[in-house]
Order: sequence, then C-alpha cells, then structure tokens
Amino acid sequence: MESVAWELSSLEELLDSTEAYLTPYIWGNYTVLVLPPSFPMGGMENPLLTFASPTIITGDKSQVYVATHEIAHSWTGNDVTCRDWESFWLNEGFTVFNERKVSGILHGADFAQTEALLGNASLWGDI
Repeated sequence: MESVAWELSSLEELLDSTEAYLTPYIWGNYTVLVLPPSFPMGGMENPLLTFASPTIITGDKSQVYVATHEIAHSWTGNDVTCRDWESFWLNEGFTVFNERKVSGILHGADFAQTEALLGNASLWGDI
C-alpha cells in the first residue's frame, strides 16, 4: 500500500497544474482506485473516481502520466463530451492535447515532445 501511495504522491500537483491550465476541477475529491491485474486498460476515468491498472505502479513513477490523461478527461470527456460515440475521438484528442500541455508545464517541452513521439509511435503501430 505504501508503494502505491508513493507512486501516486504527485497526483495533487498534476491536478493543480491541470486546473491552472484549464479551469477549476468540479467533481470534488479526485480518487484513483488501483484494480486487480485483470483490468484491461491503463486507466478509465469517471467523475469522482479513476480506475487504474496495477501496471501503472512501477516503482519509479514512470507511468503516472496515465493519471494525467485520466485527470484531463475530467474536463474533456466528463465535463464537456460528445453527443455520441461517432465523435468519441474528439474526447481522446483533446484529452491527449491537455495531458501533453500539462506534462510540458511540469517537466518541460522536451518531456512533452518525447511523450508525443512515443504516443505517435504507438498509434502508428496500432494502425
């Protein structure tokens, strides 16, 4: 339990930085629930609660960006969303944009660009 708390100890900073970039967080307390290994995704946001895979607990905080992405969904996906699933890509697109903006604010432009490069490589691999 202590290792999970340490791994996610920067969540408040992530949320504060996202609020500073966007608008105040409207959902009350932000909570992450780390689920069993059978959870099939890195994370899944809901208002008030984000479900996360235990794969984000690596011991070096290298996967905390998953939480940044799910936090950004609090604005682009939960607060403002698309009419139907046909335009779902807009939620993901704006969320990734906000995630990388916040990463750049916190860690610098080089970090955000590396994150984008890795994300683009993953996208091309999936295509």
